[in-house]
Amino acid sequence: MKISLSIFFAFFFSLSFWAQDQSYNQCKGAIFAPLDGAFEVNFLGKTKNNFIWVVFIAPNEGDVIINLRGNENFKGKLYSSIDNICDLIEIPEESARLNPEIIPTGNYQNIKKRVAKNEVLSLLIEAAPKALSTVNISSHFQIDDQIDLRHQLDLVYDRSLPIYTLVIRNDQDSSPVSSRIIFQGNTNLNGTYFASDLYMNLNQKVRKLNINIDAPGYFPLEFKEQSLPFKEAFNDTIYLHAFEKGELTKLEQVYFGAGVPEILEESYPQLNRLRDFLLLNPTVSIEIHGHVNIREEGEGEAKKLSKQRAMMVKKYLVENGISANRLFPIGFGDSKPVFANPQNEEQKEANRRVEILIRTN
Repeated sequence: MKISLSIFFAFFFSLSFWAQDQSYNQCKGAIFAPLDGAFEVNFLGKTKNNFIWVVFIAPNEGDVIINLRGNENFKGKLYSSIDNICDLIEIPEESARLNPEIIPTGNYQNIKKRVAKNEVLSLLIEAAPKALSTVNISSHFQIDDQIDLRHQLDLVYDRSLPIYTLVIRNDQDSSPVSSRIIFQGNTNLNGTYFASDLYMNLNQKVRKLNINIDAPGYFPLEFKEQSLPFKEAFNDTIYLHAFEKGELTKLEQVYFGAGVPEILEESYPQLNRLRDFLLLNPTVSIEIHGHVNIREEGEGEAKKLSKQRAMMVKKYLVENGISANRLFPIGFGDSKPVFANPQNEEQKEANRRVEILIRTN
């Protein structure tokens, strides 16, 4: 696969997963959190449904321990399910059978939950209307099997059919990385999965498949219009690279209207991945570099538009709980094109980009 740079049961999300409002006060915009880690998050001050949603996904059988501390009292619910609860809670009769564990009003230490392999914990925390209070969330996973750290998801239903294997690894030590894997654009293979090792059947050759892969603490990857051959066995290994200070990466799938700074709706999933990274890494700040294609209007207009686009990315992140003093938008105009003389729309699109430079506070 060619990289265009930039734990866990199978979910089959509909396109509604990418709804316009994906802030973490909604189930479908939940923070994708690691099972071992600590982070701080603020309520968004909503008048109604002033929630924080956090999702933990177990790669193996064990115990998840969650600690919650805040400067104000809060209450919540802890859902445990192998289904997509974001769909179920919208249907009253389905929501009733989920039977969440109730977290009474207060601050809580050591909420311990036994989980099976591939089980999903969805934590809903609620504050008073309009409250902007802070919650410190820490989690720890006590795994039963310390030997096999792979998160295997075997969806093979017929061993006589070709089997496609997708393996996600750390590029430094080749260790397994439990990741969110999103397949889009092909009617025979659409869906979202969570795994480090994914096995599935193919019943025909797959064409024009878009694959997005992300994991907490790593640069996301995007593969456009991939083909998977229809043969007995086909294996892919993809290596993810962890965020490090001083690194520059392009934000794939962040789009703007032609000649205007407004962010298009299809950009929200990628921006939410960046939001999650910043929430889970509170010592990190970023420069947001805006670039535009070669423009006839002159240097001044190009730089203005690129700065406006970088500012719109900052605005989105601030509205989703990221402190403004961690975000530094810069407009480079058309001074740093990928293609100095773009010959087609694809090259022009490559020049129109947003890049992120990792810094520390």
